Amino acid sequence: MTRLTFLGTGGGRFATIYQLRSTGGMYLEDGASIHVDPGPSAAWSLARLDMDPADTDAVLISHGHPDHYGDAEIIIEGMTRGGLIHRGALYGSRSVIDGAGGIGPAISNYHRSLVKEVGLVEPGSRFSVGNIDVQATFTDHSDPTGVGFRFNTINGMVSYVSDTQPHPRLAKEHQGSRALVLAITRPRDQRVRCHLCTEDAVDLIRSVKPEIVILSHMGVRMIREGPEKEAKWLEDRTGVRCHAADDGDVVTLGNDISISRGHPILNE
Repeated sequence: MTRLTFLGTGGGRFATIYQLRSTGGMYLEDGASIHVDPGPSAAWSLARLDMDPADTDAVLISHGHPDHYGDAEIIIEGMTRGGLIHRGALYGSRSVIDGAGGIGPAISNYHRSLVKEVGLVEPGSRFSVGNIDVQATFTDHSDPTGVGFRFNTINGMVSYVSDTQPHPRLAKEHQGSRALVLAITRPRDQRVRCHLCTEDAVDLIRSVKPEIVILSHMGVRMIREGPEKEAKWLEDRTGVRCHAADDGDVVTLGNDISISRGHPILNE
């Protein structure tokens, strides 16, 4: 089985500042274990779910904004057993690894030295984490070096569309995905530059035609408007199963795709 655990479904500046939801990112398990965009509260969420950061094999960071990397150095310390074992990998955009355009670098030289492999990725870059083949994908965001990710797992393709504004290239980049994870910052009729709102996702979903769409990385207005309502609106217009993730949700891919709802301890 391939498993996605949503350690946090909040995102954007104010949802992160006030922690209206956790901003811990997403954890993919498929033989190897990958922590994607471990923002602030990632370590807290792992601890509450009895998940050991030492089991992590790679940390992936889509771009150099703190809601995507805030806890990354702590997760790296966990992955390397407090820096005692030289292991694991760190992959990130140019802003994350080297710094670019006044953004970053996001990870200190010390923490980079702890991991066995450091990779700078851009759209089209390919690498492997254990048995998982990963491709970095295009985004159109205020961090121009940002990327998304496609994960070729034993149970099909899982795509993560990180922060981006609409662009025709997105659909082509994520064709063939069974599960499409979208960073949806705003609800309908509340578009903000360089991010997706609900209606922006309609054409993308219709073009990619995944088995399931999972909404995450939600801003304050999205959370307050009601993500479930937005997911239902998308499902009605696309005919594709759409799920608004909550903190602690687990999505399992096998012959079918199942969802275990958010862990109570993350939603008290």
